[in-house]
Amino acid sequence: MRRQSILLAGILLLFWHADLRAATGERCSLPPQVIVLAADSAALREICSAADQATTFLAKFALSPQRDIVLEITNQQIDSHGYSAFGSYDSRRDRIQLMSYAAIMASNPAPTMYGEPFDRVHYAGAIAHETAHAVVQHNLAVKLIGTSAQEYLAHATQLAVLPAQRRQAIIAGLGVGAWESGDLISDAYMAMEPGKFAVKSYLHLLSLKNPQPFIHILLNSKWFYVSVP
Repeated sequence: MRRQSILLAGILLLFWHADLRAATGERCSLPPQVIVLAADSAALREICSAADQATTFLAKFALSPQRDIVLEITNQQIDSHGYSAFGSYDSRRDRIQLMSYAAIMASNPAPTMYGEPFDRVHYAGAIAHETAHAVVQHNLAVKLIGTSAQEYLAHATQLAVLPAQRRQAIIAGLGVGAWESGDLISDAYMAMEPGKFAVKSYLHLLSLKNPQPFIHILLNSKWFYVSVP
């Protein structure tokens, strides 16, 4: 009986160490620290590179991570407010959940992003998108902001990290310009036209000579729309 108890304790200790390693994850070598859970070395390099591009872009607008960003890779489909998504950021847990590239490709015979076939380039964009959500959450002026304000910055970041040629092809293909004064950046438009929402947000953000006042508006927005000054 004593031998069985010792054996059971050893097994439990083994699982405890395994859980500890899983909880700790692997850290990206470049600051800010992104902790990647359940990823192989190739995925780690891909995730760290995309996350670094996202944080570099957002730093231009005085938005920087205030703590570690935890990103969990899963092979399961992700439910985001009742919709199937490639990735999701949970502000309550301050954690990103992202489907592995293989899982995304297996979940749909022909996944797309912004009207293009989904590939490794767009996977990096998805990583950047969710990283942007975490960084924005770290810099909020209020406890919670509206979805349209969050998605404006996340989609702008996602497009920003794409190679210039791919980004220009998406912009040309979707055929819309930047948000203009008097426009409403709304949840409804984003739900109906996510690609056009992304392009309009990216073009608008890059067109601002002094973006900080508008960033301030976004970080204080509590509504389901943002009015463009």
